[in-house]
Amino acid sequence: MSDSSDENKSRLPSHIAYSVEEGSDDKNHWHKIGAAWPTKEGGLSLQLNALPINGRIALRSREELERMRAERQQAPKQNQAQDINYTQ
Repeated sequence: MSDSSDENKSRLPSHIAYSVEEGSDDKNHWHKIGAAWPTKEGGLSLQLNALPINGRIALRSREELERMRAERQQAPKQNQAQDINYTQ
């Protein structure tokens, strides 16, 4: 019998696919559009739920995304407040 946590890990995607748009505020806007899983042959199997108009897709590994989230949580709150864009 296999470990259920190992089964769940193998079902999670190794990468997340984003459509990236350049914003007028000199910041890029990222929209999640799909995911990718490793294949036995060493490649990636990509499943997209949408296609970007500009053709630009960025793949980020789950480990990289988790590291980025942890870094944001450790950043001082005043730096986080500066990153928030308010529209009027």
